[in-house]
Amino acid sequence: MNKTEITRITTRKHIMFFLFQTNFREEPYASYLGLYREMNPELESDIDYFLKVVNGIASDRKAVDSKFEKFLRNWEVDRLPVVDRVILEIAVYEIENCEDVPVSVSINEAVRLAKEFAGDGASSYINGVLSSFEKSL
Repeated sequence: MNKTEITRITTRKHIMFFLFQTNFREEPYASYLGLYREMNPELESDIDYFLKVVNGIASDRKAVDSKFEKFLRNWEVDRLPVVDRVILEIAVYEIENCEDVPVSVSINEAVRLAKEFAGDGASSYINGVLSSFEKSL
């Protein structure tokens, strides 16, 4: 791996950061996608994956959310912490649309992101939601 290449783990973090930011902006995500890419040039080595996931989720977030909503125990999508919801969105989108990524990897990476960026207990909760989602497939 050369200096400009990044790992898929790092790309997922960028996807999470970018999608997290979309929750707090009024304008469409596409209006600042170029700026995000400009500020993070390392993304270009995995840009196809980044754009596939970001565009897939951002184009119909409600549809992605509806895929895991029925597995939320005592929660509603709108009431989830934003970072938890974004992590679930990435994993569910990846499970359904990225055939080159094993389901177990998607779930493990979501749990890893939750341990690093979400609140206490979020990783277990996210693991449970995604495990239930996987069983429903």
